[in-house]
Amino acid sequence: MSRDIKITLLHLLIFGSLMLATIDSTGLLLAFGLVLLSMYIIKYACDAFEDASDYLGTEVYKMAPGVRGATLEAVASSLPELFTTLFLLFIFHDQGGFAAGVATCAGSAVFDAVVIPAVCILAVTIKGVDGTVIDSLLLKRSTIVRDGFFFILAEICLIIFLGTGVLTWWMGLILMGLYGVYFAVLIKGFGQEDEEEEEDKEEDDSESNLFIALLSFDFNQLLFGGRDFTTSSAWTVLSFATLTIAGACYILSESVMLSAESLGIAPYFTAVILGAAATSVPDTILSYKDAMKGDYDDAVANAVGSNIFDICVALGLPLVLYTSLQMINGSDGYISMATANTASDGDVQTLRIVLIGISIAIVGLFLVAPKEDSDGETVLLIGKGHGFTMLGIYGIWTGYILMQII
Repeated sequence: MSRDIKITLLHLLIFGSLMLATIDSTGLLLAFGLVLLSMYIIKYACDAFEDASDYLGTEVYKMAPGVRGATLEAVASSLPELFTTLFLLFIFHDQGGFAAGVATCAGSAVFDAVVIPAVCILAVTIKGVDGTVIDSLLLKRSTIVRDGFFFILAEICLIIFLGTGVLTWWMGLILMGLYGVYFAVLIKGFGQEDEEEEEDKEEDDSESNLFIALLSFDFNQLLFGGRDFTTSSAWTVLSFATLTIAGACYILSESVMLSAESLGIAPYFTAVILGAAATSVPDTILSYKDAMKGDYDDAVANAVGSNIFDICVALGLPLVLYTSLQMINGSDGYISMATANTASDGDVQTLRIVLIGISIAIVGLFLVAPKEDSDGETVLLIGKGHGFTMLGIYGIWTGYILMQII
């Protein structure tokens, strides 16, 4: 073993020893317990949200493939990021909470853009769909170009804003306006869904136990006896699911602050690890389900569309609300990143730059894939190699975060 490697290992050992000496083990265990609880609630509440949104997207609004994933599913799976950022900023009355919100959305964005597509690709190419192993996923090139463009544009805007050192209400409005433009582009896909084949739905003859329905947050069963959705019942289930997700995100925001206090590090770092992992649960589940049903465009559009929502709305809306309330109360209507950034050496800005580099790499990885024409549409052939490459990129990202903490 070389001398440099020995010195590096010694430094890591010393750092680990110092960390263990300063850790509040009881607080840390409680924080991890809260994270697991929030993940459980988010997972099942998002299942209820997905069922209702799937009905609205396919039966009511007739959304085209790739549009449902980028709208209803993306918003559903991004609610945790939105609520977590709101709670970190408002409940703790700390501008540093916004930096933690940025970190949560950044970490979640990397997970969504890299791990979720990789999971979908490898699941389909290894496990198969309905028992049939698929060599490669067929993705519409137009979907990747559309979502990739808006995702990178949103990140460039945020990087520019963070670089000014001061975040104001109008910056939040610009981000939200950008999402409005993206949504307007997506509206063209409403009402274009071809008549779908009837899906064979397994009917469960046994009535769901009320206790089981409560544990799984099955609001359709609890409120409507599990009957088929109508437009009003679907929106009611969406509303209850949203409130439940909000409650889980309050628990998550508490765990982010508690774990940071227990470890003796900035909330920024626990947010980018714990917060991001927990809030990415619904994205992963929704995309995986879409992939296993053969809805590959929706699976990828959900992951990328979630990132666009995270940047434009999950960060933009809290920024507008917080700074507006400041002005109403007679204070300056801005967030100073000099005080909000509780991490050292401009880590928030550095994080965003690393993220946009990863985003460009992922979009490029898709676009250089082999192409073929299908029904007049250019499709991309995405195989195992893409999936393993993405997991490698996430490994590099994880190493980067760990080095920042060390």
